Amino acid sequence: MHTSFTFQYERFQGDVGFYRLSWNLDSVLPVMATAQRIAQETEDDKRFHLRLGIGTHGRTRDEIRANAGVNALGQYYGPLDELRALLAPLLAIGTPEERARNCSAVREVTPAEASTLLSATTPVEKFAAKSAVLNSRTLLDDQQVGAAAERLLDWPGSGNPEGAGLAMFALGGEINRVPRRATAFVHRDDLFILAAETSWADYDSPEVAAANLHWLHDFYDALFPAAPPEHSYQNFPDPKLRDWREAYYGVNYPRLVRVKRKYDPTDFFRYPQGIGSDHTAAADAPAG
Repeated sequence: MHTSFTFQYERFQGDVGFYRLSWNLDSVLPVMATAQRIAQETEDDKRFHLRLGIGTHGRTRDEIRANAGVNALGQYYGPLDELRALLAPLLAIGTPEERARNCSAVREVTPAEASTLLSATTPVEKFAAKSAVLNSRTLLDDQQVGAAAERLLDWPGSGNPEGAGLAMFALGGEINRVPRRATAFVHRDDLFILAAETSWADYDSPEVAAANLHWLHDFYDALFPAAPPEHSYQNFPDPKLRDWREAYYGVNYPRLVRVKRKYDPTDFFRYPQGIGSDHTAAADAPAG
């Protein structure tokens, strides 16, 4: 639980670079490989922001296949020509129509416009997610991406327009300059937070919901056939995650338990994956 926030921000004057790029699923391998490489090359540049993903929506097999695609969007706090240079390898991918459309999608907007264009909400109605935190050793390779794209086309469909797929949110920048033990957020030497998601509508049948949950499990297993990365993102809670204490909080968990016991001794704020919900000797473990 958070009771207050204090922000220290930098003032920015002028416009920002914004981009929203999209391709047919046929380009998924080069797009995903190229975008991940760009994220590595800009890991220390706090001016560059990237969200990468694949997804689809629809009810019928034809709709799901027709709507499947890969996308990248973000912003850049710097000159537009620098942003175009960073994105040049991505802008060279795709059909002539896709390349022309993507080139024109790189433009300057006001920070307020960028905030609106980049805004997103949790999927409405029903959804489920599984996450992973990726570093330079666990980035997705062509085999993983290909398997995910193949599974995407097997999505059972639903009435929720949010559909299904995966999103990868680039880290780096200021995030990785904070020591892992300095705050509760332990993911400080990584490149992406990955979220695999599926959704269905309130009016969908229980069979549709069950099919979506089964698909999400298979989709995630296709991404990580051997074993998933050791860390997951706590804001994408996964009730099926086994070692969620280590996955979400790593070395910081014992200290968080002590804080929890101090400020919420009666465990008023509780849920199955809440801090200290195990009621073990974790609180007595050595400080991290």
